[in-house]
Amino acid sequence: MPQYSWNITGHQGANYKLGLFHGDKTHHVVLHCNDRVVQIDFEVRESKTYSVFLDQELCEVSIDHTGGNHYDYSCRINHEAKTPLNQLRKSHRDSQSRMERTRIVVAGCVVLLVFALLLGTSLG
Repeated sequence: MPQYSWNITGHQGANYKLGLFHGDKTHHVVLHCNDRVVQIDFEVRESKTYSVFLDQELCEVSIDHTGGNHYDYSCRINHEAKTPLNQLRKSHRDSQSRMERTRIVVAGCVVLLVFALLLGTSLG
């Protein structure tokens, strides 16, 4: 009877213990967080992914059927999905990228100005 648990720190610093039970005989799945059941699924014999929000983070727990009666289990935070938090992160990254490009252009202009001044004083 496979049981897995993952410790996850949420976006705002809260700690979560996410757990999964997958029955050997019944293949029933119970997904729980901090000892509270959040999802139940019956007779899961194929690959499947369960999603749950933890502190605005989209957490995905996957069951990967590897053949026969064998399964692999994983848990990850999905940073690509279009969630409000991920869109805020993308907006912040885009803003930082624009700011960095502006800094590079300004630095290049300053270098060209200094070069032009030095060239002008050496010729004059």
